[in-house]
This record gives sequence, C-alpha cells and structure tokens, in this order.
Amino acid sequence: MKTSKRKSLTWLLSVLALVAVVAPACGSDNNSSKAATGSRSSTTVAAEKPTCAPGTLAAAGSTFVKNIAQQWIADYQTACSGSTINYQSIGSGKGVQAFIDGTAQLAASDAVLKADEEAAARTKGGEVVHIPWSAGGIALEYHLAGVKNLKLTPDEVAGIWAGTITKWNDSKLTADNPGLPDKPIQVVSREDGSGTSKAFTAYMAAVAPTIWTKGSDKQPAWPVGQKATGSDGVTGLVKQNDGSITYSEVSYAKGAGLDIAKVKNASGAFVEPTPDAVSAAIASATVPADLKVAVDYKAANPAAYPISTVTWAISFVHPRDPAVGQLIRDFILYAAGPGQNAAAGLDYAPLPAELAAKAKAAALTIGA
Repeated sequence: MKTSKRKSLTWLLSVLALVAVVAPACGSDNNSSKAATGSRSSTTVAAEKPTCAPGTLAAAGSTFVKNIAQQWIADYQTACSGSTINYQSIGSGKGVQAFIDGTAQLAASDAVLKADEEAAARTKGGEVVHIPWSAGGIALEYHLAGVKNLKLTPDEVAGIWAGTITKWNDSKLTADNPGLPDKPIQVVSREDGSGTSKAFTAYMAAVAPTIWTKGSDKQPAWPVGQKATGSDGVTGLVKQNDGSITYSEVSYAKGAGLDIAKVKNASGAFVEPTPDAVSAAIASATVPADLKVAVDYKAANPAAYPISTVTWAISFVHPRDPAVGQLIRDFILYAAGPGQNAAAGLDYAPLPAELAAKAKAAALTIGA
C-alpha cells in the first residue's frame, strides 16, 4: 500500500506541474456519442497515463455529470485496461441512496449529502468524503418557435417556476423580449430526486426569495407544470412541446438542438452558460475544509453565469474493500486532474486550479 501511495503522490506532483503550465478556462442519447468519442485523441490520453488500480467499480448518480463522466471512464479504461468502471446515470437522489444502501461504491451528486443521509452512510461504512470533480451551468433550455435570444431576469425565472408568470407575452418578459408570442408557458421540472433541482431551487431562493418561497430541495413540490425523470427526460419533453421551458446541464440542450436563455446576473449582464462564464461564477465560491462548496448565485463578476454548480464524487474514506478504495482514489485523481481537459469541449467548466488541487488532496485520503 505504501508503494501505491508513493506512485499516487508522484503522479499528483506531475499533474500539478501540468496545471501550473496550462491555465484552466476561467442527456439525451444524442449526448452519449459526444461523450464517448470525446474531444481528445488517444495519444493525449496515453501521454497522461494515470495510476491504474485494477478491479471493478460500481458508481451511480447524477445525470448532470453523465456526459463528462462517460468521457472520463472511456479515457481511464483506455489507459488502464485492467480497470472497469460502471456508471449508472440515475439521478443524484437515487445515486446517493444506492451509495447508502451499498449497491454503489461511489456516488455522483450535484448536492452534498444532507445531515441524515450522511449519518445513515456513516453507519454503513464510516467517514464520508465529498470531492468536487466537475462544474457546469444549469441551462434554461426552451422551445419557442421564432425566439432565439430569450433573456430572463432572476425574478422572471422564479416567477415562471412559482406560477406567477404564465404567458410568454407577460409584460415582465416582454420588457427585455419584445414580440414574444401569446402562448402559455409550459413549465417542465424534474420528477426524481435531483441535485440539479437542488441547485436550481437554491438559486431561486437566493435571488428571488419573495417569489420562490419553497426553499431548496432535490425533490420540491413544484407549484406548476409537468414533470419528467432525468435531464434527458425533461429535455425530451421540452423538445416535443412548443412553448415549454426546463432546466438541465448545458450539453443536454445542445444535444437536443434546443435554445438556451441568457440569465441576468448580479451585475446586470445577461449571460449564457458557457464554460468561461461558469468558471467566473465558481471562482467566487466558498470552499470550506470539507469541500462542500457553496456557489455564490450573486457573484459580482459581470462575466459570471449565475446558475452554476459544482458536482461531487462521494466516497467512504475507508472502503471495506481496499482494492476498490484504490480504484476510487485513482479514478478521482484522474477526473480532477487530466480529466479536466475534456470539460470545455463537453460544455462543462474546468475546476479552478486551487479547487482541483484540494480535490486531489482529498482523493489521496481514500484508503490511506
């Protein structure tokens, strides 16, 4: 085990050197092919060969992170022929429950564990660690014939989901979007327990608390609209229905050919969820010692996309099977290291260098 730790530390130092040189940029089934083929060549993967722990890992959770996770898995398994990582994209809520139940050895979630969830996990496997490994924008994707440059303010976003704005030609919306059609707004939200829902409702509660009064939750009681399961489910429903709007990770909207609204940030700028705009938002996030990052939805940076989020890999510090613990550690080191190079090409944002370094340091504690 000591030899393995020395190898991991050696690899980490080489990755940190790479990060110092290369500064970071500050689903539907259609998305799967993009994630599988990726934005990098196999020669690049070989040049960044990670420490390879053999074995099989069962992971489950976030649909938000699915597309980049598929890229990481493909690249890692290309470099590490003795490693198999199975990822079930079933939503953060179900992934967390699978982790607690012991059917998943690694959970991916867009929300940190609640106190009762963490307590339940501890009774099963001891200390739990949250490791940030990806960041992205929650896109407001919409289907509205003839409208290609929709702009929404925080109050309007909250009003649409609270049910106080029900028509596209509401005077609040037409102030920044003249000529919107006289159509009802068909709101689509996640039905399953979702970390994306948790982050999206946290945003509304932070920026428009008098309009969105239901707080932040993975599975809120939505006041209006239709519901579907998973990011691919809500995206598919919007694609089928003119006049509809939902929220999801950016790559789902792009994969489905849907339009994405610009959202007004705290500086008054209307911003799209590009990788650079998400990085600008994440740069001002609060990063406590336990790495349960808190994004500032009112970031002052005029370039920041306000509805941005971090996603986490959640693991036991001391998995029962030491071999599985080594594979979890090495895979997360890869994802938070060279794997970040795939982010922008898949419509995610690379982690800021300082946060990535903390994530890798936390990964090294697994199985130590």
